[in-house]
Amino acid sequence: MAALRSTRLERLLGVPVSDATHAHVHALINGAVPEDYDLDFKRELYGRNDAAKRALCGDVAAMANTSGGLIILGLDEDEHGSATAAPEVELSDDEKRRMLQTVAAGVSPAPQLDMIACPGTDPARGFYLIAVPRSNQGPHAVLVNDSLRFPRRNGSTTVYLSQPEVRAAYFSQFTAERDRAGQLETVEAELLADLDTSVQVFAVVTLAPDLEGGMTIDTAAMKTYQEQTVGRSPLIVNGSGINWMRAQVGPGRLTADGSSRPDQRATWLACHLHATGAGAFAAIVDRTDRGDSTQVDIGDEHLADGLLSGLQYLARHARDRAAASGNVFLRATVHPLTAECPARLVHYRHHGFPEPLGARVLTRAVPAVTVSDVDDMAAGGLELVAAAHRLGSGLAQAFGRAEILQFSPEGELRRRYWSHESRPALERWAQQGDVKITDDEV
Repeated sequence: MAALRSTRLERLLGVPVSDATHAHVHALINGAVPEDYDLDFKRELYGRNDAAKRALCGDVAAMANTSGGLIILGLDEDEHGSATAAPEVELSDDEKRRMLQTVAAGVSPAPQLDMIACPGTDPARGFYLIAVPRSNQGPHAVLVNDSLRFPRRNGSTTVYLSQPEVRAAYFSQFTAERDRAGQLETVEAELLADLDTSVQVFAVVTLAPDLEGGMTIDTAAMKTYQEQTVGRSPLIVNGSGINWMRAQVGPGRLTADGSSRPDQRATWLACHLHATGAGAFAAIVDRTDRGDSTQVDIGDEHLADGLLSGLQYLARHARDRAAASGNVFLRATVHPLTAECPARLVHYRHHGFPEPLGARVLTRAVPAVTVSDVDDMAAGGLELVAAAHRLGSGLAQAFGRAEILQFSPEGELRRRYWSHESRPALERWAQQGDVKITDDEV
């Protein structure tokens, strides 16, 4: 899948950028689609002289420094910048490699991009799609007349950042991580306010994309969401009988929970899926009587399942509904933990795994945070499991355990730390995502 995700471009092409074919690109001519801030047409290949190499680097850097976009080689345009003809270009592995090497050598820092060939009837001719996502590592510079210049898109043309704009771009880069951390806390707090914590304790996962998307929320989208959600379980392993019961709309978001009554706060499950691709997910990990002061025992398998399921659910929303891209900032916690009702992390299937020295009871939540790639997470493979290990181990360490046992740092599933009842569902899920299962003992 191409790193560039754009609802606007997908609407123009009719498919995601990574799925575009010669026919999809050629259809831009029939629609007289014009160039724009995220779309650029080139009649010919970029040449091999220095000026042509600078042009390639400048066009790619400009897309990365603005909103991302698509450069199509082999499409001609009229005086208004609209697609008008398809002379096509020669396609070859050598040409693709040359363009990638030119960008890698001529843009600093090197941006992420995908080079997609769309052959026509003749497999040696067609279109090249240079798909460039908006970068979180910018501003990207190119060398022009012995000085570094910072291009960006201004409508359908390329201009260069002024010195104050360059300073502002660097400042934005430096503050982005702090801003995302604040967004995680805000999104998490909004979900926590909806939870019924009188008798239930939840594992809570929150996601904030570095490169935000834009999900349309209307009646059609709401109906589709309800059809995809109500009566189904998002839990990968222990989802039997724990389903979404309500799916609704909130301010700038879709919501769902496991409550069966309209006047009831969220129980069993809850999620907020924001239009930007951000989101929060909660799944029950224990029940307790809030009128009793006895401590809560949180099963590590239920915690592991909640983390893995929540990460996959939120990542797929960010990628597939909101078309967010790039890295995602992740946060996990257990809620609520209080002095009146403290909690400890337990492993119910001892089988020679004694309570570790230093295990302790928590009276307040200690969150864990990490960063991952949204496409890798949504794919449900190794990186998803590795991210669950990083977050789970962060939470486990607050309870005095070295790591969460169900996952490995390399993204493997440790079968012996899951119950026999859970293993069939776990193994089916692992096979779908090509995730390795190991019987190693920690």
